[in-house]
Amino acid sequence: MSLRVARRVRSLRRTLIREIFESAPDDAINLGLGQPDLGAPEALRGALAAAAEQGPGGYGPTAGLESLRTAIAGDYPKLGLEAADVLVTAGCQQATFVTLGCLLDSGDEILVPDPGFPGAERAAMAWSARARSYPLLEERGFHLDPEQVAASITERTRAVVVISPSNPVGTVEGPETIEALVEITARTGTALILDDTYRDLCWTAPRAPGIDGSLPEHVVICGGLSKSLALTGWRIGWALSRDRQFMARLVALQQTVLTCASTPIQLGAEAAFTDAGRRGRDELVERFRARREMVRQRLGAACRRAPMEGAFYAWIHAGAGGGRQLARQLLEEDGVVVIPGEAFGQRCAEWFRVSYAQSEPALATALDRIAARLRLG
Repeated sequence: MSLRVARRVRSLRRTLIREIFESAPDDAINLGLGQPDLGAPEALRGALAAAAEQGPGGYGPTAGLESLRTAIAGDYPKLGLEAADVLVTAGCQQATFVTLGCLLDSGDEILVPDPGFPGAERAAMAWSARARSYPLLEERGFHLDPEQVAASITERTRAVVVISPSNPVGTVEGPETIEALVEITARTGTALILDDTYRDLCWTAPRAPGIDGSLPEHVVICGGLSKSLALTGWRIGWALSRDRQFMARLVALQQTVLTCASTPIQLGAEAAFTDAGRRGRDELVERFRARREMVRQRLGAACRRAPMEGAFYAWIHAGAGGGRQLARQLLEEDGVVVIPGEAFGQRCAEWFRVSYAQSEPALATALDRIAARLRLG
């Protein structure tokens, strides 16, 4: 007898991103996953080794170690945060999951960007809710239109999700846009969830999240250390909220789904907020900045793409055949893995995403092959 699967998860599958990444041959140059090839800074590796050697190795507080929560709050100096406003999670994705779990009832809705990373959409589905999209249009430079978002809010909308810097598009929403969304969501009684996972990787704009002043109580920030510090496998993230009643519910749900984030890894992550850790982060960020310039130079006029304002992605128009066909050709004929745009939304079939979180020699080779393929198309 097969197990009965709950209706709310029957349509959940691995994302197309993961399917392509995990099925790619070992000898392919993989520009698919947003996974830095670089090692974590020495200060963090040393702190983790010491924590593993010396302990403690037992359970920590469900909300996270107070010392780490204090450090995270301090890394957002303008927002007026304290340790009590921080929940330490197993990555940004888990922070989004518990945040939506505390906001959504069955039949509720959230608004998500299209194109956009599908994490919030999948979390909403798991909570028996539904995601609707607002567009990031090429004619606006792939930036959102606050008034269009406002027009999409209905009586069922419980949250608006914004990813800035954007995955997959690489754009950064400016302070004026974020301020407009804060006002719109406050006026409509809607939560605003800001995913700032890539906030240290802002190339042409101020560091995210773009709020100048205390964090409003209806705004939740979900972030982490995975990208700018090359810690994807450490699974350290956070949810920030100044609504203490909501934070209490977050902590209660966290206990149900996780108990607590790994204690040794939290101790290692504290080094990210020391002078040595910040120097290590700055060095990694500069490596990504140089790779961004490599993408700009090697693709040049060969492609139509979104402005690369942040994160480590290039969002590129695939031409007449569409993103899936080009991705297949690049994999089968050129040995390069990219992600077709349809993995990120309904309006994206003509596009594909390139991650430049790859070693410089491999990246250069892959970009030359992509440019040649685009010229053929």
